[in-house]
Amino acid sequence: MLNRIALFVSLVVLSLFFYYIYSLNDSYQEKNDLKSLDNGLLLTKNLLEEEQRHALAISALICEDAEFLKAYNANDRKLTFDVINKKIDTLSSLGKEQIDVQVHDKNSNAYLRSWDYNITNIPLGSFREGVVWVKKTKQAIASVEVGKRLNIKAISPIIENGNFKGSVEVIIGFTHLQAKLLEQGYSLFILLNKKYLNVATSLQKHPLVKNKYVLVNKNFNENIFGILKRSELDHLGSYGYYTKDSTSFGYFELKNLHNKQIGYCVLALQIKSKGNTNKHYAQPFSKENQNGVIIR
Repeated sequence: MLNRIALFVSLVVLSLFFYYIYSLNDSYQEKNDLKSLDNGLLLTKNLLEEEQRHALAISALICEDAEFLKAYNANDRKLTFDVINKKIDTLSSLGKEQIDVQVHDKNSNAYLRSWDYNITNIPLGSFREGVVWVKKTKQAIASVEVGKRLNIKAISPIIENGNFKGSVEVIIGFTHLQAKLLEQGYSLFILLNKKYLNVATSLQKHPLVKNKYVLVNKNFNENIFGILKRSELDHLGSYGYYTKDSTSFGYFELKNLHNKQIGYCVLALQIKSKGNTNKHYAQPFSKENQNGVIIR
């Protein structure tokens, strides 16, 4: 009888010991998963700002390019179009993200688009905040901005003798950013609040998430996207993470020039822990830099 009791007690103690080890290991793994998400969010922020600075540098160079200025000041659209696309071809050969360029006249109209010569004289002042801001301040700006699409947009003014003559906009998508993050094991989802679809008309057929956000990405992991669509997204903060179905999601807000939220940048990471973390942090991820240039 005593042997049976001793055996039973030993089994209970052994079970508790293994449960403790299991819980400790799972807790350790969960902390590692969350640390990986934090690192991923910081990496995303840094890569996003790097892309913005890259676009800004290109727009500034074009604004000061003698060949471009000669064609633009002569109001020769065909020559301006050829010059712009020649420079795009040169940049593309360097292996960076594919870029588009739009030139605006001094009245905030689309003077020229590198991807379609026939489009011109389209008024942008009513919905393109960046174009209006650059005209008003005569300063360059880089941001994630809503237009017909949601892209990284960098706009630099064309200034001659102190006078505003127009601006040059460089547009970069999220494909390069997505590929860089995928190399590190992260899946990227760019979500735009669907209330902006009246402006972002090219996204109207993209899939919706919770009937509140539209997915900007064209290419994405369908399995993880399915988990994202089943997630509770009504109480997202400005920055944070949560776990669902063995997948951890980290996110931070995307904001416009008026500091209003337009959507989210969401990272996903396959995890090993069993936890169901749902934590949110309220801290800004955007900032102003110096030298008269804003990167948001």
